[in-house]
Amino acid sequence: MLSKTESVNLFEILNNSKIVPIAVFGDLNGALKTAEILLQNSVNLLEITLRTEIALKCISEISKKFPELLIGSGSVLTEDALSKAIDSGAKFAVAPGLDLKLVDFALSKKIPFVPGISTPTELNTALQADLKFIKIFPAMNLGGPEYIKAITAPFRTRDFYLIPTGGINEGNIAEYVKTDRVIACGASYIVDSKLIEKGDYNEMSVRIQKTKKLIN
Repeated sequence: MLSKTESVNLFEILNNSKIVPIAVFGDLNGALKTAEILLQNSVNLLEITLRTEIALKCISEISKKFPELLIGSGSVLTEDALSKAIDSGAKFAVAPGLDLKLVDFALSKKIPFVPGISTPTELNTALQADLKFIKIFPAMNLGGPEYIKAITAPFRTRDFYLIPTGGINEGNIAEYVKTDRVIACGASYIVDSKLIEKGDYNEMSVRIQKTKKLIN
């Protein structure tokens, strides 16, 4: 059962989508076009990383123009960054690591927060904080699906969902999705910044459709 502070819609969207597109935007036009392409291909969530100066503007404008797209903020490192992301329209937030002060702050803001973990100790700490959505990062470097199976084995009685991120691609995403506890995969390759820079949105659509076939 999800806690009161977690969004049931987030669970449903992750469970239905199986993929979380992770984008790094350098300009607003590219961000808006990417959002349009995602919706055209029936993908209704997007994580925008706070790695560029325009990221918050992209969150704000996409949230206004495409309210049906659930926007999350990625690479959240501080309380100030989280506050600004929420003010810009982010409906969930993702971090690369596990910062319990940031977890508590997100709880106070009533926004679903997905911290990153990579060890059994960090997983246990996240579960003790009653977190239900947990990012495992960097998934491929840690050992991929086999590592996920190993790290989750001692926690079989606990209720949580994993989002592997880092090194996910067309060649391995199906295996990740089939792994126990994995609700969705963070995938930057389908919204690759190089495609956006070139304006190759046809290839973006192709990648999305190929990925959807692989995971369904």
